[in-house]
Amino acid sequence: MELDDTYPDASGNVPAHHSPQLTCVRPCDWTDQPCGLFIEVDKIRIEDHLWFWHGVEAKKATPCRFEGCPDAGTMMYLSRHIEGVHFATSYQCPYCKKLSSRTDSLARHQKGCKPLLASRAHAEHGKYQFHHQAMIKSVSGYIVPANNAT
Repeated sequence: MELDDTYPDASGNVPAHHSPQLTCVRPCDWTDQPCGLFIEVDKIRIEDHLWFWHGVEAKKATPCRFEGCPDAGTMMYLSRHIEGVHFATSYQCPYCKKLSSRTDSLARHQKGCKPLLASRAHAEHGKYQFHHQAMIKSVSGYIVPANNAT
């Protein structure tokens, strides 16, 4: 297994309950220039990989060239698409357990999430400080050491 370790710093998006020594990777299925590398399941890592190995610019509309992609059109947020569609990443609301494939849609959900609003109201009523719980990121793939993982 070859891991794209061009950007060796650990991801800042790994939740606290995961070991910082481990990371989740998936194979790159970009079809026009197969590279045979594995990418950390993280939008920034995907974006960096696509730029470095495949010449895809981040802020430019680009069609997805992943094997068997159902979305043939060009898109501005290719790394977000790959993370959600091809790498099946999801995010869970810690208050009601609702799943979403994107952080922005889950953030919109949380503005009206009844268990979250009830928790906040309970804290304010009791004069407690409310601490918003972080979204729970769910990924699947190969688990490998985060450093020196080639």
